[in-house]
Amino acid sequence: MTEPEPPPPRRRLDPLVLVLIGVAFGVALVAMNRLRAGMYVVAGSLAAAALLRLVLRPRAAASLVVRGRHIDVFVLAALAAAIATLAAITPLHSVG
Repeated sequence: MTEPEPPPPRRRLDPLVLVLIGVAFGVALVAMNRLRAGMYVVAGSLAAAALLRLVLRPRAAASLVVRGRHIDVFVLAALAAAIATLAAITPLHSVG
């Protein structure tokens, strides 16, 4: 008698993929002359990455794990805040 095959391992979606999709969408907005909106989307994606890194276990956070949890969250949140601040204070003038 043969033993039953073990179920295939479950593949989880890497949280970094979601963050990269958000960043790509933000960059696409910037390319379509929606500078401020695109910068806010990129900042939001980085803030979401910081939140995911904070709440997920290291195994589930997968590619978001670089250093310790606190350092990763601090760096991602600081980048998000910096980009959002730049989006807010950048003067945008119409050309023409």
